[in-house]
Amino acid sequence: MLCVCTFLGACLLGLSLWLLALLGESQQQNRAFNTLGEQLANQLSQDVLLSDTQAVENTLSHLAPGGAAVLAVDNSVLVGDISRVDEIGSRDFPVKSGDRKIATLVLARPRYTASSSLRFMPLIAFLLISGLVYLVWMGSVLASNYVERVSKMVGDFNPTQRNHLPRKGIAFAEFRKLHIATLRTTRRISREVAVLRSRTLVDERTGLLNDKALETKLNKVLETTTYDDPSALITFELSMLSDHLERQYVTLPERAFKEAASRMKVFVQRSLEKRGLASDSWQLASLPGDLFALVVMSEGAKDELSAIIRDLQMELHQPLRADGQSFTVRIVGSIIRLPEDGDSVQQLNQRSRATITDLKAQGKSGFAFYSPRLERQRDARIKLESELREAVENDRFVPLYQPKVNLVTGEICGAEALARWQLENGRLVAPSVFIELAEQTGMINSIGEQIMRKSCLEAAQWTQHGHRVNLAVNVSPRQFEQDQLSHMILESLARSGLPPRQLEIEITESLAIKQHDNVRSVLNPLKKMGIKLAVDDFGTGHSNLAVLTKIDFDVFKIDRQFVTGTPMDPQANAIVEMILSMANTLKMQIVGEGIETPEQAEFLKQRGCHVAQGFLYSQPVTATAFRKMLQEQPFMHKRMSA
Repeated sequence: MLCVCTFLGACLLGLSLWLLALLGESQQQNRAFNTLGEQLANQLSQDVLLSDTQAVENTLSHLAPGGAAVLAVDNSVLVGDISRVDEIGSRDFPVKSGDRKIATLVLARPRYTASSSLRFMPLIAFLLISGLVYLVWMGSVLASNYVERVSKMVGDFNPTQRNHLPRKGIAFAEFRKLHIATLRTTRRISREVAVLRSRTLVDERTGLLNDKALETKLNKVLETTTYDDPSALITFELSMLSDHLERQYVTLPERAFKEAASRMKVFVQRSLEKRGLASDSWQLASLPGDLFALVVMSEGAKDELSAIIRDLQMELHQPLRADGQSFTVRIVGSIIRLPEDGDSVQQLNQRSRATITDLKAQGKSGFAFYSPRLERQRDARIKLESELREAVENDRFVPLYQPKVNLVTGEICGAEALARWQLENGRLVAPSVFIELAEQTGMINSIGEQIMRKSCLEAAQWTQHGHRVNLAVNVSPRQFEQDQLSHMILESLARSGLPPRQLEIEITESLAIKQHDNVRSVLNPLKKMGIKLAVDDFGTGHSNLAVLTKIDFDVFKIDRQFVTGTPMDPQANAIVEMILSMANTLKMQIVGEGIETPEQAEFLKQRGCHVAQGFLYSQPVTATAFRKMLQEQPFMHKRMSA
């Protein structure tokens, strides 16, 4: 079939070449005819102008033997036989005297005849191309034969055997080279595939099994383990205490993690020998996220599993040593029993992570058995997050206001806006239910914006009714992570019309310490407009006095835990007096929080505290109730003197 197609192709190619040659020769004869007609018309112009028909006839008979005629301007025949010329085929050429046409030369076209060389050109091309096609065809047949032979040898080659491919019958040197190159490449690829297969199951850092290998192992264990003969999955995370990060636990350095892996290998081997178990009874793996996992087959009673955990904790209790350094390790891990706590690898991994996350959230270390309680907590959290997200979208967060009272005059001088989640039935949800989740999910930004916007509007309305009081609004650390915090505060002020000097931004001491540069860059421009800055919860955590010099605070709030013991506890009194003295020295306004008794209010007043806030005066109330309290100012004097 290939041969027939090639032959037909050669014939078509030869015919095409011949037609192209004929076309070229025809065009050449055409150009010669046009040149003759133009020259003859120029030569006849003088004789036609003199009406010398004899001279015109002689010129045509010599120079146009094929036939020609000359027509007058009115198309009458001056010389020649026009009917004969039309039969042959002709072309008209104008005969001019200057720019004026005086006659028309009708010149008969010559009959086209191909040259002798072109007559034999198809045959010559056919013979040459046929010979070439034959040679190509024979070469392709021979080459395909060798390619098929080499392909068969490569297909039959077994890279696991130290044999050589047969070269007998391969005549061309090129194919012998191809044979050798194929042999070498195949063996190299075979070695690389073997290495890659082994690496896919091993963690490169530690040499232990990786997560893929662990998944395969767990699937096999789940197929064979029973309630009468259970197994266990122990997953644990190692971290170290860092003094550079305010004594927080951070991940181990790479060298320490490798040292931990080496120690775990020795621990597993020693434990297997101690218990007289087979080497494949336990499987140790290294997982992403600096986690280790230990699969214990046929772990026996729960007491036996607890003994294994104790041994593991004792092993890791000793500090790790790497590169001449010592690392104290904290271990947080989960214990999952198979098949009791899960019937799939995905479920086991989820419950392991849930147990570890719960331990870390409680600030605990050590190991914990999985509990279905974690599943319920997770489901409740998912539901709460969904409802919280819907509440954010529907603008369901409102501020309540707790009054701030001037300890000297007894008048309300301000209010702190406190966020509440208002359900559709009107019930208010306390911040302890949703604030932590809002911080974790980032929804606190939207909640903070709603509280800022609504409280500024309410405070502006109080001002319009003649009650000029300061408004304090808390800003969370997560809100400082967004670039639009300043814009949000300014937009809330602009929409409400509240003067900037009546707004007070409250931040915690820990935020001021961790992000003091960011706090300054965000709030300093606002302070220049008159907005005040208050530090809250001072002394409850880091007790860093340097923060008071790094950031220009206007208001200092004494936390309720220091006020609670006054005036009966001498130690509490000493702490409060020290704080008041320090704040007065720095010329800051002082607010005492959590005041519940007149004795506490009097104690703070006598020692220079300016403003009081607490249940002695009022619980947080709605905007309407707070406006009513502003209208009943004498009520505060009665409450203070009670």
